[in-house]
Amino acid sequence: MNLRRYTIKRLLFVSASIIIASIVAFAVIFLVQQRSSDRDRELILSLEKLRQYNLMMQIAKDEFLFRDAFQNQLYRTGNSANSVKFDNLISQTLDYLTLLKDKGIEDKNLIELNRRVVDYRQSFADLKELVIVRGFKDFGLEGQLRSKIHAVERLTNQKKDYQLMSLMLMLRRHEKDYIIRRDTVYLQKFENTVQQALSYVSKNYGGEQNELAQHFMDYKKLFNEYAVIDANIGKNDNEGAIAKLNNLSIGYAQDLSEIIQVLLDRVNTNSYRSYITKLMLIIIISGIMIIFFAKISQHISSTIKSIQKTINKLGQGELPKTIKIKGKDEFSSMEESINELCEALRNTRDFAKEVGNGNFYSEVNVFGNTGELGLGLLEMRKKLMEVALEQEKNNKENALRGWLNESLANVSNLLRTDHNDTSTLCFEFLRFCIKNIEAQQGGIFVLRSDEEGNSEYLDLFVSYAFDRRKCEKKRFNKDEGLVGACLFEKDVIYLTDIPKDYVHFTTGLGVGSPNCIVLVPLITDRNEALGVIEIAAQKIISEIEVEFLKKASVNLASTIKLFRMIAENRSVINEMQMKTDELISSQEELKQNMEELTTIREDMERREFELLSKIKDLKYQLNDSDYDEIEATLQN
Repeated sequence: MNLRRYTIKRLLFVSASIIIASIVAFAVIFLVQQRSSDRDRELILSLEKLRQYNLMMQIAKDEFLFRDAFQNQLYRTGNSANSVKFDNLISQTLDYLTLLKDKGIEDKNLIELNRRVVDYRQSFADLKELVIVRGFKDFGLEGQLRSKIHAVERLTNQKKDYQLMSLMLMLRRHEKDYIIRRDTVYLQKFENTVQQALSYVSKNYGGEQNELAQHFMDYKKLFNEYAVIDANIGKNDNEGAIAKLNNLSIGYAQDLSEIIQVLLDRVNTNSYRSYITKLMLIIIISGIMIIFFAKISQHISSTIKSIQKTINKLGQGELPKTIKIKGKDEFSSMEESINELCEALRNTRDFAKEVGNGNFYSEVNVFGNTGELGLGLLEMRKKLMEVALEQEKNNKENALRGWLNESLANVSNLLRTDHNDTSTLCFEFLRFCIKNIEAQQGGIFVLRSDEEGNSEYLDLFVSYAFDRRKCEKKRFNKDEGLVGACLFEKDVIYLTDIPKDYVHFTTGLGVGSPNCIVLVPLITDRNEALGVIEIAAQKIISEIEVEFLKKASVNLASTIKLFRMIAENRSVINEMQMKTDELISSQEELKQNMEELTTIREDMERREFELLSKIKDLKYQLNDSDYDEIEATLQN
């Protein structure tokens, strides 16, 4: 098959048609099988919904037995919240089963499920009826038991027979134990106690026909009926109506699980068949496409190789010879375009040589100077001239930025140098800034407070003019003039249009006739304003110089703040040192006083000992009467 008779467009159209037909066939098969699988999955989800209903019914049943059965609402109205919930779930389940008849489940499975649900509902209704008959507190058999035992209590209290009271209390105890624990042991204990009570009543109160004996017999009968009803309900999940209800729920759940498993098996089988079908279809279509595309690829690659050789030379930077064009297909058009490209590249090479020699005005003819490349080369020549000018401008800006960085570095070194006081530091800083920007004079105003601390003002801290230090004293309110405005706004004030009669109170320095004045606030990195720098110059101060003053003022403000903190710390340290010296002096004085007191105490003890020794000697020398007289005298 000679593919050169067909254009690439036609070959690609045939290829696309085969691919589209294959995709359509694949999609039809996939959709048919997917629809069947989706239908089965929908059935599974529906059955899972029924399984959830079953679990909810079990929960409602348990809540009914363990919560609603011990609330008055059930016995007053015949229904409770969970019994109504159970009935609603049963109704929803039956409605769901009715809907499933139209979804492909076998009739016998639906009939069995429906039968179990109906039995489930009836069993729950029977269980509810038994619970209502059994009663709670004042309702049902439990209420009758309570009324009967109260009647027995009244008769017993009238007779004031403590033996009978004891038997009655024992009966109540066995009754409560059984109701709470549901243990049959208490049934036998109740029976034995009733017999003892009847025997005691018959013996002491006129036989079994008296009123008290009849009450005991009625009480026994009611309790036995209660026990029978309770046994019918079931004492646990494996007895009575509860067991029947649980078995129906389990059977219903098993039937649901079996149906779900059948559907799952069918879904898996259909999925496997779908997988095999799609795999075979993919293999067949892929084989056909591989063969067809191999033919097309061979045709295209053989034609492209000749063109590729020329393009490879172009990629290596060579300019190949003109290609001889054969035929009129798409490849012929490509060869013609390559020839035009080679001619344009030759012209571009010649233009590049001229531009490299600096001849930006040389003529260039690339694609007739009408295409993007031709116009682009002309635009390139224009841009090269603009780049040269822009580069010169950038060099100037870089020089200014270098000057700014160098100046800021010198300021940092100046501020790091040890100075005796803040005044010297500020003066050196001001002098450097004025000389650095070639200004004539300037000053630094510092924000201070009066002695009472009631108001703040700006004080001319240092000033510098015409290479000498000026010792002027000026003071302004913090909101007065341009200095105050600069402090208030915390921003640079830049003036160039300055009147000839510009007087001293308008600015802080009172420059006679400057051409430019810049006021920069002293602001720390925490936005705390400490003062203002004012600089006047005969020239116009440039933007880069203003930027230098602004950044340098931040460094100066931080350094002044640091100096103030150091001064405050030194003051605190000196005060603490003075207090420490006073404490040490007081301690030494106390120590000396203690030593003197110790010496006095030791001397007194020594004299006391000597006096006692003399008194003892006198006792032996004097008689008793004299001794008593002397002793009395000493005591007086």
